[in-house]
Amino acid sequence: MLFFLHSIDVFILEFVNLSYHNFILDNLSLIISNMGLIYFWVIISIVLYLFGDKKGKSIAKKMIVVLVVTTILTQLIKIIVMRPRPYTELSNLILLDLGTDYSFPSGHTSTSTAMAYVLSCEYKKWILMSIPVIVGFSRLYMGVHYPSDVLGGFLLGLVIAYMMEYFFNLKIFEN
Repeated sequence: MLFFLHSIDVFILEFVNLSYHNFILDNLSLIISNMGLIYFWVIISIVLYLFGDKKGKSIAKKMIVVLVVTTILTQLIKIIVMRPRPYTELSNLILLDLGTDYSFPSGHTSTSTAMAYVLSCEYKKWILMSIPVIVGFSRLYMGVHYPSDVLGGFLLGLVIAYMMEYFFNLKIFEN
């Protein structure tokens, strides 16, 4: 069963990664992937805090708390699972980046999912949930994750953000 699931992972990854590459798409995927970086969301939080109204400041604080929790749990799971990056197994991938840690779950996807969920809940703009979808796709296109890494990152980010939203609603994080 695991072999079958792994073969589906490899098939989807190769389909996306070995598709049409060009200068514009390659650079676009690198830019999109940056929306999964911790630094990107710290900057967004700082901007919201500095230039936002009272609601913006509150959201910025929530974002930082969720970002810290997401980062810690994602790294902890990576250390426990220790799944190698796909390019260590598949030599035919087109690599646009090299990951520096383990593959499962995708940290870019978990981070962008958690942050997009917080913003979507607060601003009622569910279109923001498309951010982790395109970030996850960019990670496949770049050859640094299997689809199950991306799916795991998405689910992890969603669960963390949902649970943190529950705790925030308990008013334990009031000013």
